[in-house]
Amino acid sequence: MSEERLQKILRLIESSRTITAKELESQLYVSSATIRRDLTELSRRGLIVRSHGKAMAVTRMAHAVTHGEPVQPDDPIVAAAAALVKPHSTIFIAAGRFSRSLAKAVSRVADLTVVTDSLAAADALCGHAAHVHCTGGRLQARDDALSGSQAAELAGLLYTHMAFFSGDALTEDGDITFYHIDRMSVLRSAARHAEKRVLLFSREQMNAEPGSSLLHLKDMDFVVTDIPGYFSTGCHGTVIGAGE
Repeated sequence: MSEERLQKILRLIESSRTITAKELESQLYVSSATIRRDLTELSRRGLIVRSHGKAMAVTRMAHAVTHGEPVQPDDPIVAAAAALVKPHSTIFIAAGRFSRSLAKAVSRVADLTVVTDSLAAADALCGHAAHVHCTGGRLQARDDALSGSQAAELAGLLYTHMAFFSGDALTEDGDITFYHIDRMSVLRSAARHAEKRVLLFSREQMNAEPGSSLLHLKDMDFVVTDIPGYFSTGCHGTVIGAGE
C-alpha cells in the first residue's frame, strides 16, 4: 500500500465536498480494488468517513459541526429535552452540539446523576449536579468527545433512566450517524444501558453529510426537534415539537 497515494487520496477528499470511488479511480489511474483498499485504510485511521459510495474527510465534517452558533440553555430543543429529566434520576449526555447547553439546563435538577463523554458537559455540571461521572478515555478535541475502551467501559457501568444523543447527521432512511468512528463503542454502550433514548435534532442538521451509522430512529423513545413534521413517519417513539 502506497503511503504517498493515501496522502493524495486524502488531499482529493479534503478539497472536495464529497467524492466517489469512481472519481478517485479516474483521477489516480488505479483499479477499483486499489481504491477500495485505500479508502478502507483511511477510514480505519479515522481520517475519512464513507457513506453511500462517497467519502468525506473527518476534518471537513468536524469543522461543519463545531463552527456553528453555540446552542444556549434556553434553546427550545434544550428546554424541552431538559423537561424530560426527573429528580433522583440518572442520565447520560453524549458529546455533541447540545451537550454543554443540556448539561446547564439540567444542572439544577434535584439529586441528579449524570454520566457523560463530554468534557464541556462535565465542566458545566461541576458544582451543580449531585453526581457527575466523566467517562475518561482519549480526548477528541475537535468534537469535545472522550473515546476508547476506558470510556466505553464506564459508559456501561451505570444503567441510566435516559440517554441523550444528538448525532451529527440523519439519513433519509432514519440512520443516526456520527463522524468519528472511535466514539461508536462509547455511544453503543450508553444506548444499550439506557431505559429510554432521546434524540435532539435541529433543522440546521438536515443538510449535514452522513457519517457512520450507529443508531436508528426506531431506537429512539423520544425525538425532541424544532421540525416535528419531518418525523411524522419513520419514528416509533414520541416526537416532541420544541418552540411550538
